[in-house]
Amino acid sequence: IQGLAGLKINRLVLGEFKNERKLQKFDRSCLEGLCNLTIGQFRIAYLNEFSRNDTDLFNCLANVSVISLLSISLGSLQALLKDFRWQHLEMINCDFDKFPALKLRSLKKFVFTDNKGASSFTKTELPSLQYLDLKRNHLSFKSCCSHTYFGTTNLKHLDLSFND
Repeated sequence: IQGLAGLKINRLVLGEFKNERKLQKFDRSCLEGLCNLTIGQFRIAYLNEFSRNDTDLFNCLANVSVISLLSISLGSLQALLKDFRWQHLEMINCDFDKFPALKLRSLKKFVFTDNKGASSFTKTELPSLQYLDLKRNHLSFKSCCSHTYFGTTNLKHLDLSFND
């Protein structure tokens, strides 16, 4: 990544690409040049161990439009509480300790599907959100779902199918 410094990249994909296995080790040094890139879309996939110390890499991705996290063991995402400029966030088939309490003012589309560990929905602050896909997570929505739970009055698409 350091060799790409200064370039504008439309889409950067890191991780296992054939979806055959999860990478067991994650060498953090490979991401050292990430802050020196201009990235439109960022996708990281199939990492088995993504430590809490690695979540600070998201600081280098604050201005990316589209973030996609696929099959990653994330635990807690406190690093994502910041107001990044992301417009589209996907978290698919990841492992979480709990549902992420997001506060992203510019986020318009949030896809959170097939995840493990997040059993109850948490309030979010997503005032620009228009598209929300929460299917297949085994989430409980017993006291949910007014516009105050999502922090938006702009929602046009909502998918809560295949949950508890």
